[in-house]
Amino acid sequence: MRNMLVPVDGSAAARRALALAVAELRNVPAARLHLVNVQAPALHPWPGKLVAPEQVQEEQRRRGLEVLARARDAARGSAPEPELHVRMGQVAEEIVSCASEQDCDAIVMGTRGLGAAAAAALGSVAMRVVHLARMPVILVK
Repeated sequence: MRNMLVPVDGSAAARRALALAVAELRNVPAARLHLVNVQAPALHPWPGKLVAPEQVQEEQRRRGLEVLARARDAARGSAPEPELHVRMGQVAEEIVSCASEQDCDAIVMGTRGLGAAAAAALGSVAMRVVHLARMPVILVK
């Protein structure tokens, strides 16, 4: 594998997934590393204020770039330099869509560690990605 996507949300599990992807790609010629942050649809970031939808999306994009910048800094010095993507929408669907668009060989992502009962009742982003993806998905706890 030489082209990986790592979804990042600032969690410890996402940091572990990033570390694994970086280690796997470190000595791979022409490797590509993509980092994606997905901003779920927002109700309204500033209650009580009238705000245009464009302003809401811009604020979400800014927040996503902040998360990605921290992840990029954590991967700094690794080869390759990560490519950053901010997406808006349903999290699992956007992760899989981004991986497909970037022709990724694999998705490496952290899990939140839901218990079995909670995962069964609520589902999880990781399980939805596994279900939707056409490429291997590596889950990091």
